[in-house]
Amino acid sequence: MKRILVLLVLGLMSSALRAEVMTSLYEVKVPVAQRGEAELTGAVVEGLNTVLVRVSGRTDIGQFDPIRQAMRQARAMLLQYRYDREYEDGEEQLLLALSFSEQEVNRLLLQSGLPVWDKNRPQTLVWLVVDDVSGRQFVSEETHPEIVSALREAAALRGLPLVFPVLDIDDRLQLTIDQIWTMDVEAVRRAAERYRTSHILSGRVTRLSRSWLGNFVYVSADDESFVDRQAEDLADIIAPTLHSVADELGNRYAVMRTAGGVADANIVVSGVRDFRDYARLLTYLEGVAVIEHANPVWIDGAQLIVRLHLQGSMEKAQQFFQLDKKLMEDENPGMAFSDAQLSMDQIHSFYRWQNRP
Repeated sequence: MKRILVLLVLGLMSSALRAEVMTSLYEVKVPVAQRGEAELTGAVVEGLNTVLVRVSGRTDIGQFDPIRQAMRQARAMLLQYRYDREYEDGEEQLLLALSFSEQEVNRLLLQSGLPVWDKNRPQTLVWLVVDDVSGRQFVSEETHPEIVSALREAAALRGLPLVFPVLDIDDRLQLTIDQIWTMDVEAVRRAAERYRTSHILSGRVTRLSRSWLGNFVYVSADDESFVDRQAEDLADIIAPTLHSVADELGNRYAVMRTAGGVADANIVVSGVRDFRDYARLLTYLEGVAVIEHANPVWIDGAQLIVRLHLQGSMEKAQQFFQLDKKLMEDENPGMAFSDAQLSMDQIHSFYRWQNRP
């Protein structure tokens, strides 16, 4: 299969953010041999497949009949395309840049009974050590650009935002090369607190005489999973590992939307100080993938009750709230709303609005 070059930009800088908005999920570049209808048709099918995997969070989409049928008319979902030329390893490569309809792609996934993974995606911290002719070293863009490049390319195929440690004195005191080499998960968790992410890919990569060996652990807030891979090509140990991470995150955050599956939940939000806060709150809520609509039903000063119309579960919505920390759970809201015509048992949960300009 042709290697697909993508438009997604995945920053390698350290960040305190837990999530990143991936704005180019529906765009992709596919290498082609020449201009022409046959090449265009094949590239559109390949590009649409990549976009569907990226947006659904699943790699098994080809097993679904509606997806297979849609591939025969892939051009119907194409908004625009253009030809680009780029250079790789000193050779010119002709690329077809494709942009697909977000609305049509999401509709196809919905009709196929597949989930849609929102653009707001959790960052994965990548903390690796490599053992090669230079000895054991932390992986960085300066020391091992080929490993970082393989990580970026594999992550971009799945729309997975990565963040790398800055590897300053604080990082090196918190987590040593030996701790990563011995797969010390608790040490990795402690060191990752600085980056405010609960999704971490850690491990070791060894350069053998004729192959690469990778030993990885994917660490989430409540679990960890280990995987070992060996291959002649570096990309063949990196890509499957990043696909596994994307599968885990997709299972956690992608929303299964079904016709007639709308449910309601009432939440209380405090800390809404003025109209700008009010507008930002409603805009934020209606931008969460699992929330169809957010309707205020009661307002009193800085507190309000919002009725959420959900496509999915409230638990899934709470995962998104926890991701970007704009709505924090409020255990003691200190409110009385007898005139709201709602009882306490009709309130699902309480939150405090944290988003400030």
